[in-house]
Amino acid sequence: MITPMNTYPDTRIRGCRVVLVGGAGDVGSMIRPALSSSYQVVVADRNVQGGSASAVPFDVLDPEPHRDVFGPGDVLVYLAMGSKADWGSLSWSRSQFDINVTGLYLTLRAAAGRGVRKVVVASSMSVFANYLDPLGLADEPDAHDGYGLSKRLGEQVARAAVVAHELDVIALRLVAPVPDEEWHRGDPPYADVMTAGSDVAGAVRAAIESPLQGFHAFTISGDHDRRRLDISAARVLLGWTPTLRRPSP
Repeated sequence: MITPMNTYPDTRIRGCRVVLVGGAGDVGSMIRPALSSSYQVVVADRNVQGGSASAVPFDVLDPEPHRDVFGPGDVLVYLAMGSKADWGSLSWSRSQFDINVTGLYLTLRAAAGRGVRKVVVASSMSVFANYLDPLGLADEPDAHDGYGLSKRLGEQVARAAVVAHELDVIALRLVAPVPDEEWHRGDPPYADVMTAGSDVAGAVRAAIESPLQGFHAFTISGDHDRRRLDISAARVLLGWTPTLRRPSP
């Protein structure tokens, strides 16, 4: 049973600077417009040229040259992703561990050193080997494939950073995040659990403004009727539920 907590947003966060590390990628592109209406958003990504206060070159494997992108009171949202090319190959696996484990560790350390205390990490329900099978869903993350294991270890890095750097970290275990127009099409095989970009943005906003302390992980899915995935913890503790609905057939 999930014990309800005070889910009123921390209004002190409104108008703060939110640094989207990896914000030029797929998920960043989905959520950036919605977040920009509430916060001062800075995109820190190796695929931007910079030249403005809202876009800064940033390499998660070498964050020191641009660590000044962070400042006291900023919120770090870690969205960096490994390679999609040659899925399952050795080079692909190396990329997942580089970004989801090493890159996260180095970025958290750099941000904490500049006074950041609140972090949101884009994790994945792939931390579980069988997350779409209610009978096979483990109590604790148990993935062993390259992607799921790297995300699982990334959560351990985040937990350690809570202790080492006195951070408050919320890991959002995203399920098939896609742009809203793609979500409305409901393409298989994840049509019933995929998450619309606008709902991902809502979950990130809820995490940014959450008063929760320490480390917490939440399932974020568009399965609003909870037919396959239990998203009740996000509803009770974050005050978040998916809002998009498809027309009845």
